[in-house]
Amino acid sequence: MNKIKDFIFSEKKLAGAIFGVLAIAIFALVFGPNIYAQFARQTGDAGWGYGYGYGYGYGYGFDGGTIAGYRTGGDPDPSVYEYEYGYGNLAAGVTYNSESGQYELDASDMGDLITGGVAIPDGTDPSSTIELTFNDDVYATIGTSGITVEIPSGTTMTAGSAGDFTALAGLTLSNPTDLPSGYSNIGGTALQFGLPTLGLTISSPGLTIRIPVDGSYNGRTISIMHEAPGSSVWTELTTCTVSGGLCTFTTTQLSSFTTASTSSSGGGGGSAGGSSTNYCTSVTYTDWQGACVGSLQYRSVLSKTPSGCTLTSAQNNDANRSCAIVVTPSGEEVVVGTNNPDFSAFIALEKSLVKKINKVLANRLGGRILLQVEEKGEAWYVNPIDMLKYFLGRPADAFAIMRKLGLGISDKDYNVLAKSTAPARLSGRILLRVQAHGEAYYVNPLDHKLYYMGRPADAFALMRKFGLGITNVNLRQIGVGELK
Repeated sequence: MNKIKDFIFSEKKLAGAIFGVLAIAIFALVFGPNIYAQFARQTGDAGWGYGYGYGYGYGYGFDGGTIAGYRTGGDPDPSVYEYEYGYGNLAAGVTYNSESGQYELDASDMGDLITGGVAIPDGTDPSSTIELTFNDDVYATIGTSGITVEIPSGTTMTAGSAGDFTALAGLTLSNPTDLPSGYSNIGGTALQFGLPTLGLTISSPGLTIRIPVDGSYNGRTISIMHEAPGSSVWTELTTCTVSGGLCTFTTTQLSSFTTASTSSSGGGGGSAGGSSTNYCTSVTYTDWQGACVGSLQYRSVLSKTPSGCTLTSAQNNDANRSCAIVVTPSGEEVVVGTNNPDFSAFIALEKSLVKKINKVLANRLGGRILLQVEEKGEAWYVNPIDMLKYFLGRPADAFAIMRKLGLGISDKDYNVLAKSTAPARLSGRILLRVQAHGEAYYVNPLDHKLYYMGRPADAFALMRKFGLGITNVNLRQIGVGELK
């Protein structure tokens, strides 16, 4: 009888303990601070569902899984921010471009970035918040105007008082007629962006905005006019030099913008559309110049038809392309043009040329960046987890792939590693600081030190610094990996 009583008593205590744990967990999920989830899904069908993306596990982040979802795969620690499988929303109007590493959408769908976990409000209610932070790069088009806005990862928009950030949108306005004396609008439309009634401020480096203007202004400097929140007065914010029929500028100020010419900016003009402009019907270019200038390679116009015609925006764009310089082991600099419209055929070819896997070689080169010196210096990253090589392609591809293969770490761990060196188990890994907007670092297998990747150009700089030349025979003994 005593044994039965002891058993019943112990069962009651066990049940009580289980109930207590569940009650604490439920209370924490409902009322606890900063314990909710955030997951930015990048693959799968539109709507709520499962797929791969960046995020925290359930029970961590800013939301209870009803706005941004949560990670279900990967590290069991929910505080780890990583690229993995999870549940979340992918709005029909939002597309993740794996080549550029950006979320692309029309500005009218900006609110969907919050639902999708890409833009994080300060608090759990995006309809009444003071701050919004973007944890991924965003590329927004403004209707059919041709205006685009790029928002870099880490950008924070702050309001003077709580407002509804789900209404964040870009709008085209009618042609301003109240510009100051001496200024003439040449864009045809103006851009309004950033909830003017809230008077938003924005963190550096700011937004990159491109406004189309008539192609006859190419090479000329024009004015960017700005109307501040709550103001009805247009003032000159900055200037831009038109290239390819686009005026491109960066700003940390929001509200309304338009382009204008002054008497000092030269002639040209006409309204956007330029029906009176004599555009070229055909253009012949020279060969590409040997060197990269910045991240671009240029070529000149050899001839154009009809004589004296004006290049269209597309024809101007065809005169330059993205490029990178890689250094072979012999010290030779090789310029790699990176505007290949389709890498899939190249990757498929390399995959077909791998006849036998050399596991010893793959393990020895795990985490290294390899340069295909017998071709055109194409760069590959050998993932130390699956020992497959991933083609890095253009700067944006290199940046996106190396981030997707990254491992999330806390700031506490980062501070330890940054002061010394990483352990051997992290050799060649990409580390993502999940508490610092996912900043990426490469652990160089040669010295186990951390090197900041930063932006796409920084990822390509790593290739120049740490790339190892490899023959085709050896390269094709390592399997080819692809991110789906």
